[in-house]
Amino acid sequence: MKNTASPGIRLRNLRTERKISQRKLAQMAGVSPNSISLIEREEISPSVATLQSLASALNIRMSYFFEDDTEQKVLHVKAKDRPSINSQGVYIESTGGRIPDQEMEPFLIHLAPDTSSGERQVIHTGHEVVYCLNGRFEYFIDGDSYFIEKGDFLLFEANLPHLWRNPFNETAEFILILQTPDAALDPVKRHFVDYPSVPHIG
Repeated sequence: MKNTASPGIRLRNLRTERKISQRKLAQMAGVSPNSISLIEREEISPSVATLQSLASALNIRMSYFFEDDTEQKVLHVKAKDRPSINSQGVYIESTGGRIPDQEMEPFLIHLAPDTSSGERQVIHTGHEVVYCLNGRFEYFIDGDSYFIEKGDFLLFEANLPHLWRNPFNETAEFILILQTPDAALDPVKRHFVDYPSVPHIG
């Protein structure tokens, strides 16, 4: 299972499909027009916060930037086949596929020392689940700080503003699961055959 297009190409395709200018999308997402241009030309890798801002502005799940659009009933993803993004010390791996009526979006995150999800806190629907595999890191949720260590779970309502960072001198590794309610996609696919991004609407 291979990722067939980079986040920049996917962003350009989606923006073109929606007939949104780079300047307009930048305004919607709260990023600079130059950033949009550089991402689409694959001259820079977008940060997690930028991807989440773009996904929110375009009303899609963040996994749109990773997955290969193929729905299956069972996803068995070998480690060597996970699509990924590496940006400024944050390495993100995804399953790269979907199952019908999927409401969960799992990611494996490697967070290098002194890196974070971005400067802006994010808000989205549903819930967020975190499980620390190695190292330790920090979550800010609605003004409170939570230090997550190996073996710790964290579960919260994702409509609370939040971000994560690693202020420590060792890499942290954790599983991040984004849960979005009412994610049945089959009716959407049937209505929007000519709009491949629509099934990713969040």
